[in-house]
Amino acid sequence: MIIHIKQFIFVYFVFKVASLDTKKKGAIYLRLSREDGKETESESISNQRRLLLQFAQTHEIPIHYEFIDEGISGTTQNRKSLQKMYRAIEDGYIGTVLVKDLSRLSRNFIHTGELVEEWFPKHGVRLISVADGVDTSIVSPSNDIFAIRAVMDDWYARDISRKVRAAIRTKQRAGFCTSATLPFGYYRNADEILIDAERAEIVRRIFEDYVSGLSCREIANRLAWNDATVRRILMNPAYAGRLLLHKTEKYNYKSNRRIRLPESEYISFPVKPIISEQQFAQVQQMIAANGHRIYQKHALAGFVYCAVCGSQMHISGNAADGRAICSMRKRFGTCSAPSVKCSVLTDAVKKVLNEDGVHEGERNYHRYLSCIRVSPEHITICLKYRIQKPAALE
Repeated sequence: MIIHIKQFIFVYFVFKVASLDTKKKGAIYLRLSREDGKETESESISNQRRLLLQFAQTHEIPIHYEFIDEGISGTTQNRKSLQKMYRAIEDGYIGTVLVKDLSRLSRNFIHTGELVEEWFPKHGVRLISVADGVDTSIVSPSNDIFAIRAVMDDWYARDISRKVRAAIRTKQRAGFCTSATLPFGYYRNADEILIDAERAEIVRRIFEDYVSGLSCREIANRLAWNDATVRRILMNPAYAGRLLLHKTEKYNYKSNRRIRLPESEYISFPVKPIISEQQFAQVQQMIAANGHRIYQKHALAGFVYCAVCGSQMHISGNAADGRAICSMRKRFGTCSAPSVKCSVLTDAVKKVLNEDGVHEGERNYHRYLSCIRVSPEHITICLKYRIQKPAALE
C-alpha cells in the first residue's frame, strides 16, 4: 500500500512538472538600430522575423510571443520590449527564446556572457541564436566559441562609436554646426543657423534690462521664467556670435553619462550675433562685480559619491575653499555623512595619479578617474584602470 502511494505521488509530481512546462512558450526577439542601417535588408525586422519563424517551424518550436525594439542600440539594456521579455521569463511564461544573432540581445560582451551562461539557464530558458549556431539546450562547438562572437560584437559597437565621434569632430572643424539644440533666439534652416526675430528681441531686452540695473530674478519675474535661465542667457557667448561646440562628450560608448570637457577643447562656431561683443563683455563684468562669478564646474564635479547612502555629492565653492556634501543630506537631511573639503579630494586624486606616473593637470581627470567614494573614515579613489585602497580621512 505504501509503495502504491509513493508511486502515485511520483506520477503526480511528474505530471505537475510537465503541465507547468507546457505553460512556457516560445518567443522571438527582434532588434534593429541605426548602427545596423535601416536599408540593410539582411538586418531588417521583417527578415529577422522570417528567418526565426522558418527555423521555429522546421524544428517544431511553437512561437507565441514576439518582442521588437527598433531604433535602439544593442549597447544598452534599457529597451522597452527587451525588459518586457525579461519580465515574462521571470514570471515563467517563456521557455525558449530565438534571436537572429547574439548582437540582437547585447553588444556588450560581458553582459552577453552573463545572459548566455547565467541568466537564461538560471530561469530554465533555452536560448537559440540562429545565425551563430548557438543552442543552450545542446552541447556544440558553436556554444563554446560564442564568447569570441560577443567580443567582436562589442568591438563593432566601439568602432562605430569612434567613427561617429570622429565624423562629428571633422564636421565641426570643417565649419558645420553639429549641435542638436540651439540657444533661445536661434533656429536651423538646413545647414544655416538663423536668428528668430521675435525671440531675439526678448534676448536683447534681457541684456538691456540687466545693464540698466535689474537683477536676474527681477528680469525672470517679468518673463515668468526662473533666474537661472536668465543668467544662462546672459552668460552665453552665442549671443555675441560665438556658439561653443564640443563642450561635453559621452563617458564611453556604453554609457549615456556625459562629462564636461576643458575649455581648451571647445570649438567655436560663428553665428549671427544678437547683441554686440562690447555689450556682452560689459554684462560679464557686471555679473562678476555683482558677486555672480561665471560658473565653472569643479574638476571633480560628477565624480564624487557618498559611500554611506550612495548618492552623488554636491560640490560648492571653488577649488581652494569648496566642499563636497551628500546631496541627500543637503536636500533632505536624511544622510549623516559629513562634508569634505574639495582640496582634500583633489590631493588624494593627485597622490594616486602621481604614484602611477600620471602628472597631468586637473583638466584631464576625466581620462583616468572613474569615481570617488567618500565615507566618514575613508576616501576611495576608483580609477579606470585600477581601484585604490581606501585612504583615511584626516
